Amino acid sequence: ILSYLSIGEAENYRYYWQKEWDINPPSWLEEENPDWSGNYKVRYWDKEWREIIFGNPDAYLDKILKAGFDGVYLDLVDSFEYFEELQ
Repeated sequence: ILSYLSIGEAENYRYYWQKEWDINPPSWLEEENPDWSGNYKVRYWDKEWREIIFGNPDAYLDKILKAGFDGVYLDLVDSFEYFEELQ
């Protein structure tokens, strides 16, 4: 059984979302995806975002693995295209 993990967008309905981000977003949080309400592009290379995703006991990936999933579907691995278009 696979779990889902978006690495290219933050989702305001996930456990890690902090209410203050609605008013004062972190520097790594970009604009909302116009096609998916509540999903925001992220600067995926930023240390703060990476720490949310992996590398500590409270990270999203660690929670998935502890839940016993067999694997993880990583969504939006092509997020670099969004940032290429901005240049």
